[in-house]
Amino acid sequence: MKYPIAELLDIPKLQTILDSLYEVSGIPSAIIDLEGKILTGSGWQDICTRFHRGNPATEKFCIESDQKITSGLQDQQRHVQITCPMGLTDTATPLIIEGEHLANIFTGQLFLQPPDRGRFQLQAQQYGFEEASYLLAMDRVPVISQDKLDQNLSFIANLTELLALQGLTQLRSLEVQECLRESEERVQQIITSAQEGIIVYDCGLRFQVWNRYMEQLSGHSAGDVIGKLPQEVFPMLEHSGVVERLRRVLAGDGVTSDEVELRLPGSGRTIWHSDTLAPLKNASGEIVGVIATVRDITERKQTEEQLRQALKMESVGRLAGGVAHDFNNMLTVIMGQAQLAQMKIAPGHPLWQPLEQIGTAAQRSSQITRQLLAFSRKEIIEPRPVDLNQLITEAQKTLLRLIEENITLHCLPGADLWPVKMDPSQVDQVLVNLAVNARDAMPNGGVLSIHTDNVHLSQKSCQYLHDAVPGDYVQLVVSDTGVGMEAEVLEHLFEPFYTTKGVGKGTGLGLATVYGIVRQNGGFINVYSEVGHGTSFKIFLPRTSGDAPAGTQRRCADVRIGSGTVLLVEDNDMVRRVTRSYLEELGYHVIVADTPRGGIDICNDRQNKIDLVLTDVIMPGMSGNEMVHEIKAHFPEVKVLFMSGYTADLVARSGVVEEGMHFIQKPFDISTLSVKIEDTFLCDD
Repeated sequence: MKYPIAELLDIPKLQTILDSLYEVSGIPSAIIDLEGKILTGSGWQDICTRFHRGNPATEKFCIESDQKITSGLQDQQRHVQITCPMGLTDTATPLIIEGEHLANIFTGQLFLQPPDRGRFQLQAQQYGFEEASYLLAMDRVPVISQDKLDQNLSFIANLTELLALQGLTQLRSLEVQECLRESEERVQQIITSAQEGIIVYDCGLRFQVWNRYMEQLSGHSAGDVIGKLPQEVFPMLEHSGVVERLRRVLAGDGVTSDEVELRLPGSGRTIWHSDTLAPLKNASGEIVGVIATVRDITERKQTEEQLRQALKMESVGRLAGGVAHDFNNMLTVIMGQAQLAQMKIAPGHPLWQPLEQIGTAAQRSSQITRQLLAFSRKEIIEPRPVDLNQLITEAQKTLLRLIEENITLHCLPGADLWPVKMDPSQVDQVLVNLAVNARDAMPNGGVLSIHTDNVHLSQKSCQYLHDAVPGDYVQLVVSDTGVGMEAEVLEHLFEPFYTTKGVGKGTGLGLATVYGIVRQNGGFINVYSEVGHGTSFKIFLPRTSGDAPAGTQRRCADVRIGSGTVLLVEDNDMVRRVTRSYLEELGYHVIVADTPRGGIDICNDRQNKIDLVLTDVIMPGMSGNEMVHEIKAHFPEVKVLFMSGYTADLVARSGVVEEGMHFIQKPFDISTLSVKIEDTFLCDD
């Protein structure tokens, strides 16, 4: 049996009962378990304990008697009665609980008839017992008749039945207690190992259970909180409404769930947690406390916030791209008409200066639209493998002119820097915008640091960087020792037109431009800033293969007169007119079409020999790119120059011009158009 008999029976009480039985009947008794352990003993006789069992020669007879009794009991006998070789009578009754033989009740060390004194004298002589003492011990042995012994055995039998019932009751109680204990241990293991916080409050809303998850989440051990009110340990629970919710649940309002942002005392760390509060009821259904389950959802909240920010930036980007497209069309007309008008008058004419100002304003406006396109990742770029260290070195003179004399520029190029694929002009934009931002953050001077390095980002490290994916990157870090930024400013930092500068001191497009350029080139940017301790922009650009040197770009300073027939396809009437005027001023014969289908029909007319197709990209019904594919199917030798305010249908989603494709960005002036046309004619397909 799982439990020893000493745990099933009240042994001290049994000892008292058997002592009383001995006083009444004079019959010795004992309860001995199957391992030989004596549980009770009453009236044991010296003749057995002192002489027979104390002598090796006679002890063997005692052992034989014990074995004989035990053997009889194993044969399912109700009683076993024997007379040992030394002349004393012993009996035994099995004690059985739930069918299992656990112990024996022995009665004996008695005579059924007055003993033969001569026999015991001979035994004393034979085994070396001191005769007088031995005979005195014999005289003390009770003489019991068989009838009286049978009555005693009947009593013992009834007693064993009662003991069996008592033992069975105790057995069931122990089993129930063990089940409860095991259940409590399982519950405790579940509470301890649960991957969520488990808290139990009593009816006074004092902490009763505080599991390991809560210790790790809060930094407070169970010993710190058990027995205390929540607001005593965590005052913010009162301010955040958690304590009030606990009171409502305790009052019977039912289960409640919420997501709460908390700043932990001591560490100052801010976390988000979700909790569910439910009433704790007793067996009668009365509410005696509250059970709370808690989860740390800080990471999920951060991810959600990043997603919201990304979606917001994407929406603003689409808006910026659309605005820039329409605005560029208008700027093309404004710039073009002003320039065409200037070409009709002499520099001293009264209208020359106003027209000059119109052109200058249009040029400056085009820079704003270019920044919007950069933010929305729709700016036209021609990326190629570049060495950032080289471009930074070339840009240092420009940067030194931008920053104040009390600002020190430190450039720390990384060794053996990997190449990145990027339009060199965009690198200049990034450096200039970040340098200007740093300058404005250091009105009393400071240090502007630019350094580069090769980095490999693992899956684990990407968890702590917004928008990051694993891989090899070139890291460009631009840091300043300026005033730093608060968290609220960081949240809106890359939004277009968001600025903390005064009126007329910034458009709010500089950092938006940086963000768009980095994202357009497959990179990401993280900002680290602390008020009073400066700001650090960390830009990660993907590593690329190849090391083609950055080539020099042709400058559009002069107008280049040409010849030949140009098919102009543009759906905007004003843009079409000013572009036609440009082309005619440049010496080209111009045929116009206001739709792509009209352009195809003109090319199919064999009387029209078209040398160049100048077409917008975004047009109703059919894109300029689709139109060109159809034209080139019949006239593969025709040259093509695309134009657009942005390039969503012309190039890949990233805004990268396809290889071999010629493009001019709106708005453009007549000199830029003349150079682009000349480049298109000179290029071999």
